[in-house]
Amino acid sequence: MASNNLVNTKQDLIAALVQRELLESASLVPLCTNYSNLAVKGAKSISIPKLSSFTVQDRAFGAAATENTPLTDSIDTIDLDKNKIVLFGYDAADEQQSTINYLTAAITRASRAHGRQVNSDILTEWEAVAGLNQAAAGDITVDDILDMREFLMVNFADMGTARLVLAADQEKAMLKISEFSRYDYRGDGTSPIINGQIGSVYGVPVVINQQVKAGQAFMLAPEGSAVAFQRNPAVAEQPALEYGTGGKQVAVDVLYGVGGLQLGEGSAAVGLSPLVTKLIA
Repeated sequence: MASNNLVNTKQDLIAALVQRELLESASLVPLCTNYSNLAVKGAKSISIPKLSSFTVQDRAFGAAATENTPLTDSIDTIDLDKNKIVLFGYDAADEQQSTINYLTAAITRASRAHGRQVNSDILTEWEAVAGLNQAAAGDITVDDILDMREFLMVNFADMGTARLVLAADQEKAMLKISEFSRYDYRGDGTSPIINGQIGSVYGVPVVINQQVKAGQAFMLAPEGSAVAFQRNPAVAEQPALEYGTGGKQVAVDVLYGVGGLQLGEGSAAVGLSPLVTKLIA
């Protein structure tokens, strides 16, 4: 008797599709530190420890040094409270008369919606923890960029990992800044747009993201914010007879958290990160 031996393979392919589409849509995740490995079962939050620093002193020859002030420890907390789901019904009779694979298309779109939500949560966190709030008088300017860059450098950010993230309406203004160097100016034949990255300014790569609010921009290092997935994006289905004998109810869900890092350190106020800056209209 013939049997279907591809059920598990099909489910694996669908699960891989969900994870791929979500992470590709969640384009801001690589701009954060990823602590998913710490989001273990049973945890409701993640505590990231941090220590104060020592100050070097001069010691006179033949004299005893004064003992430094002991290090103090504190933590940054990432709450794993983003329990997101997309739930939809599936009518097999409708699909039978359609030229598209509705289930695959719907799962793909549900995954992309999750990705956009992850981006939205990251942007909300950046707004909340930015150590520098630069008021925008209009479109982004060279002075705005230099002020944000200076703030990060003064706070010992790794500028090799820093990114300038712009709203879509700021791309034109950015392209008009003479100090901005696009990839196609270099004559290397590569595409000027790679995953939203359109070039660099003063050594900082520039990224366009459509979910950044109009007139806004962020310059940050990944060490200033974190994301942690406690439960990877997943999909499951069950029969839904209200949609007929072939009807299904499908869920696509994910559990994660976002948070600021190095809060209150450097020149940042309490609760703010010295490694995140924002330009806000």
